[in-house]
Amino acid sequence: MPVRVELSSDAVSDLGRYATSGNIALFLAKLVRLEEVGKDAGVPLGGGLVGWRKIVVGDRDWRIIFTMNPDETVATVWVIGDRADAECYERAARRVAQLGKDQPEVASLATVMLDLVRRRSSGKKRKKTH
Repeated sequence: MPVRVELSSDAVSDLGRYATSGNIALFLAKLVRLEEVGKDAGVPLGGGLVGWRKIVVGDRDWRIIFTMNPDETVATVWVIGDRADAECYERAARRVAQLGKDQPEVASLATVMLDLVRRRSSGKKRKKTH
């Protein structure tokens, strides 16, 4: 079942770091897949992140860490980052702890993608026509 994918403001910043790396398409493809199939795009996490899910990106190099709302209609992405041992999982737990009971500031996947395209387009030099 298709779901709405939202990225926390921290996850938007995480994704922005990969925009110039040449790997952005790998991440966007996984986020679109999350939008298409919902929680089945990822696998469950354990430990202190029970109820959370991860998506493996690349050759096991990166992770997308997300949660689903109770109705499983909205996926909230909390972290997009390097696997680097357990650092991405620790970052997810810290971000949630910092929020407390507040809801994260989020942006829709479509909004994030449009912003990335606009930033990329504004960075290109335009050819002069004579």
